[in-house]
Amino acid sequence: MTRHIVAIGPLPPPLHGFSFATAAMVELLSEDHSVVTSNLSPQAGGSRLWRHPAKAIKVFAALASLARERGHADKACYLACDGGFGQLYTLLLVAFARLFAYPTYLHHHSFRYIDRPSFTMRAILALAAPDLTHVFLCGMMRDRFTDTYDRRLHTAIISNAAFVPPQSEDAAISARPLTIGMLSNLSRAKGLETFLDLLRQAILQGLPIRAVLAGPATDSADRAMIDAALNEFAGALDYRGRVLGDDKAKFYRDIDVFVFPTTYANEAQPLVVFEAKAAGNDVIAFDRGCIRKQLDETDLLIPADAEFTDIAIAWLSEIPADDRRDQRRHEVRQVYEIRQKTARKQAKSLMQ
Repeated sequence: MTRHIVAIGPLPPPLHGFSFATAAMVELLSEDHSVVTSNLSPQAGGSRLWRHPAKAIKVFAALASLARERGHADKACYLACDGGFGQLYTLLLVAFARLFAYPTYLHHHSFRYIDRPSFTMRAILALAAPDLTHVFLCGMMRDRFTDTYDRRLHTAIISNAAFVPPQSEDAAISARPLTIGMLSNLSRAKGLETFLDLLRQAILQGLPIRAVLAGPATDSADRAMIDAALNEFAGALDYRGRVLGDDKAKFYRDIDVFVFPTTYANEAQPLVVFEAKAAGNDVIAFDRGCIRKQLDETDLLIPADAEFTDIAIAWLSEIPADDRRDQRRHEVRQVYEIRQKTARKQAKSLMQ
C-alpha cells in the first residue's frame, strides 16, 4: 500500500553516500511512498542566539504542513523524536498529528530520556493517539523504554544497520602494525581522551601498535589535545580531520580495530559502529545504548563503569600478528551483510 507521509525531523543531505539515520530513513520511505518533508535541522553556521527562534520557525512550518496535507485518506506522519530541549517541539508536533488524525510513527534515537525519565516524554505519551507507533533501534531500547514509562505501546524495531550498506572487498592488506582507529565528532564525551590514553598505555607496554584518528574536534580544547598527542606520539598517530566519501572508506580500510569509548548521554546506536562492521573491522566499545546489540561475539564490549584502557590493552595484546586479517575482514563483512539486509527489509515494511 502506498501512503502519503509527512516526514518531520533533522534531515541533512546525504554526505557522499553516508546519510544521517533520519534522512536515510526518509529516503528509504520515499522508494515506496509519497513523502512531504519538513526539515528541522539547524542552519549551518547559525549563531547560538538565533538557534531556538530558527527552530521554532521550522516547527511551525511543519505544523502548517500537517494541516495542509491532512485531507489524504492514506496519510501518515513520520516524526524523529528529539532527545533534549527540542522534545517540547516533539510534544507539539505529536499533539497536532493527533488533532489531524494522522497515524503517527515516532522514531527514537536517544537514550537520554530512557536513562533519565522525562516529564516531557510522559506528556507526549499522554497526548499521543492510542495507536501511535514507537520505532526503536533495538529490542533492549524498547524494553527499557516501556519499563521506564510503564506503558503498553505499539512498537516496531528498525536497526540503523538498514542505512549502512556493506562495503566492497578490499585488496589484500600489506604487512603493517596492528592499527586501531576512532571516527567521531571528537570530544571527551565521545571518548577522545580515552582513545589517546589507550594508545599511550599500549606504547608504554611495548605493544606494536599505531592509531588513526578522524573527525572534527568539537572545540579548541579538544583540538589542542589532538595537537599535543601528535607531538607526543610522533609517527604512531595519524590524524585525518573530517573525512567523507572515499576518504571515509579509506579510514576504515586502514584500521584493524575500531575503538569507540563513548560516554555521550544521547548515545543510542551509532552509525560509525555499523560502518566499521560494514568494512570488516573488529570493534571495542563501551556498553552504552544499543551498542551491545551491534557487536559480534569476537568484538569487545566493555561495561560502562569499567576501566576501558586496561581491558582493551589486554584484549589487543591477544590478537595474533599473522596473515589472517584478510580472512577475518571477509567474515565480519559476511555477517554484517545478512544483518543489513534484514534491517532494510524491516524498515521498508514499517508502513505497509
